[in-house]
Amino acid sequence: MIAKFLNSLEAILIPMLILLIAFVVDAGVLFYRVLPIDMNKDLKLFAAIMLGIAVAFPLLLTSVNSKLLKQKYNIGFPEIFGFCSFFMTLLFFDVFSEQIKSFNWYLTTVFMCLLLGLIDYLYAHLFVKKYNQINESERQKTHYLELQQESVSIHQDLKKSNEVLEKYHKELNETKTGLKEAIERLQQANEKLTCPHCSELQKSVSAYRNHIGACKHNPKNSSSLNGKIKINTIK
Repeated sequence: MIAKFLNSLEAILIPMLILLIAFVVDAGVLFYRVLPIDMNKDLKLFAAIMLGIAVAFPLLLTSVNSKLLKQKYNIGFPEIFGFCSFFMTLLFFDVFSEQIKSFNWYLTTVFMCLLLGLIDYLYAHLFVKKYNQINESERQKTHYLELQQESVSIHQDLKKSNEVLEKYHKELNETKTGLKEAIERLQQANEKLTCPHCSELQKSVSAYRNHIGACKHNPKNSSSLNGKIKINTIK
């Protein structure tokens, strides 16, 4: 649980907000120094705090959208934050004052300012990377859910298509069966209307009966014809 929290964006965001608060204080002190001396103290303090907030919190928004700046200016939030933190800390400790101090003080102050600027740069870089990583993870998760939903939709469409295909296949089989039965009935009807003597197909039952009676190949008709010929010969 603790390891999961330490690896989350919330764990990184808490120290980031603390850094921003320190940045607000640092910037507020510097603005308080440069504001007019004859200005009302309460108003001066309020203006310094507001200006400090106006400087610090846009940096947080810049960190979220640092890719947009990189596309145009080839610079990102960590570089800006680290440089500003280093330089503002130098001004905060009044390193550039005309009053000369010991070398040890300058060395310690510059080192601490440089260390703070480096920490701010690295931490801001970590914040941006972590934020982008979480966004990318959420984007991939959303894309996966979309693909999964699309897969389910395709599976449903395929199932419906299979059902329709099976229905048409069943209807086709029924049509084939009906056609086969119709052909068999037609063949039976043709057999009934086909003359057994000359194999000539007749168009109707009445035509079939008339043809049978007059068919030359009918043995009965041949016997009658031979009898008539013999009778005529005797006469």
